[in-house]
Amino acid sequence: MFLLFSLAAFAQPEMIPIEVFESATNTDLDETATDVEIALRDGGHFRLSEHRGKPVILTFWASWCGPCRLELPALSTWAGEHPEVAVYAVSVDRSRQAAEQFIQRVNFDLPVAFDPDAAHLGRYGVLSMPTMFLFDPTGKLAWRHTGYSKAKGFVDLDAAIAELP
Repeated sequence: MFLLFSLAAFAQPEMIPIEVFESATNTDLDETATDVEIALRDGGHFRLSEHRGKPVILTFWASWCGPCRLELPALSTWAGEHPEVAVYAVSVDRSRQAAEQFIQRVNFDLPVAFDPDAAHLGRYGVLSMPTMFLFDPTGKLAWRHTGYSKAKGFVDLDAAIAELP
């Protein structure tokens, strides 16, 4: 019986840290983002300022997130059809190993960044996964969306992009 409970405790998903949840207050879409810098899986760093002049999407995901398993492959396909938009998938897993295992199991081709200490998660008020942010070409936060519906796809994202300057 002890072994069963031990395995169940081990298998539980890693949730958003309470301190991040409590500090997640920045949901203002009418602001220019500070220069976000996040470590990339393949080395180097993603910097929002390096993408001025084109829209940027950051989608926050976690290995324990069921909807992320659907969103990321679909977003990868979408990104291939929209090369004018920079798209990055930001893992919030504290364990890089969990994120890497997820990446191996879920087929998607997007640049991956890591936010294991949840610094950016809290900065943008992310409370649930997946959460997607669209920054306009000037770096202003233009749109945010939480969740993913396979039936709806990226209709709202397409509409938000159509409204960008």
